[in-house]
Amino acid sequence: MDAASDGMRLPYDVLLDILRRLPGRDVCASQCVCRAWRDIINDDHWLSLERYFPRRAFPGLFVNKTGCRSDTSFFAPPATRGASGFRGPVYPHRAIVFQSCNGLLFLEEWDYYVLNPATARYARLPRPSKPWCSYGVSLAFDPAVSLHYHVFLFPKGGLLKEPLMATSTQGQVPPFGEAHAEEFEEPKKNVLSMLMYSSCTGRWEDREFMPGLCAPGHLYDMVDRTPERYEGPFHSSNYWRGSLYIHCHNSVLVILRPSKETYDMLQLPGEPCGPKSLYSLPGNSVLASYERGVHYVVTNNSELRVWMLTELTNGQLGWALAHDAGLNLHGHMIRTLKIQSNMIWRIVGSNGGPVSLSDDDAEDDWATPHDSEYPWDSDEDNFIDMVGGADHHESVEQDAYCTIMGFHPHKNALILDLNGAVVVYHLDTSRMQYLGDADELDKDNSQAACCVEDSFIYRPCYKDMLPTGKLPMPP
Repeated sequence: MDAASDGMRLPYDVLLDILRRLPGRDVCASQCVCRAWRDIINDDHWLSLERYFPRRAFPGLFVNKTGCRSDTSFFAPPATRGASGFRGPVYPHRAIVFQSCNGLLFLEEWDYYVLNPATARYARLPRPSKPWCSYGVSLAFDPAVSLHYHVFLFPKGGLLKEPLMATSTQGQVPPFGEAHAEEFEEPKKNVLSMLMYSSCTGRWEDREFMPGLCAPGHLYDMVDRTPERYEGPFHSSNYWRGSLYIHCHNSVLVILRPSKETYDMLQLPGEPCGPKSLYSLPGNSVLASYERGVHYVVTNNSELRVWMLTELTNGQLGWALAHDAGLNLHGHMIRTLKIQSNMIWRIVGSNGGPVSLSDDDAEDDWATPHDSEYPWDSDEDNFIDMVGGADHHESVEQDAYCTIMGFHPHKNALILDLNGAVVVYHLDTSRMQYLGDADELDKDNSQAACCVEDSFIYRPCYKDMLPTGKLPMPP
């Protein structure tokens, strides 16, 4: 579309850039001006996205804990109760979060649910008909494309499936005279098998994925050789632009393309990494950013490397090194500085503590979303400057301890646990923002052996097709 095609005086890309700077609610309301204007608003994916996600909002992250009284907690800047536009996420603190995708959570609390913490709406899923791996879950949801969602489960035993036979009569002697009447199909090779739940149909279905344009057989064999001691078939899973990016063991990335029922495979860059510990955050992870694509992040003590996945139209896949930096000085500053923070992040809930969706007042004081609903300012607050902040004459040879918590929801930045501090590390400038003490994540007065094992960056979405109701709690 250009300026002349619909009477607009501005070039289309300039017009879109202007519209993206306006409040999403106002842009949405302007669709009634005329048909051409409505088509511009609805057809552009990025404008549609901003109608569902609050601009600049980074309210916090969910963490799964083990050995604690509360299985799930929300780590966030404290919001002022009664402030204009205040909204706290509603979530069941006794549940286990398996996946997060664009504002929705897939969790278990006796049954399996898809929950939107921003709207307090949820759907209880029927039990799968086949055994599946509890650490093999992928949630797919893109509100800018559709308000329906899909859940993918990996069967016990992993992704791979024995070759399927096309007919049940194979191996039997056909009746006389019909020996050549029916050709037996070749068994399907290198098939990936899964269970898929669709909110469109409300039921589970078997799905099989065939090799795509980039599916080397030796990588299929590497995934097949996953040691039994690993918990689950993969490290992590991310949904981005219609595809699932699965970080499998043996340093292999599997890309499932549900619309085509195919998959691709790619070796991860760098040195091979071992299995993720069940009782700590990962040191290497495949992460997806809605605006910036798919990345592979590796922390090796004081070294941080970030690769970006490149996908060409001809099916070729590759990696480009996007960031390579040492974190020794950053870690040294964390250990030595007395940080004066404008706002310290803590474990919070919608009522000031962990909440349950069965609480009667869980939805009280909910307001219309505003851009300023969260007082934390990711452009200004708690930056730690490298110059003059630390004593550079002291030794900084000690390696920094670093694990990965996620990708910032709308900035080119990582959320890291660096030497016991939760920080935002900006990849463009190598600057850090201090969020809070990592000990706050697993604080539990009743347990001494409490630790964080998973984290999920939360980006609220205020539109969904989930039913309204309260999660039933066991007696």
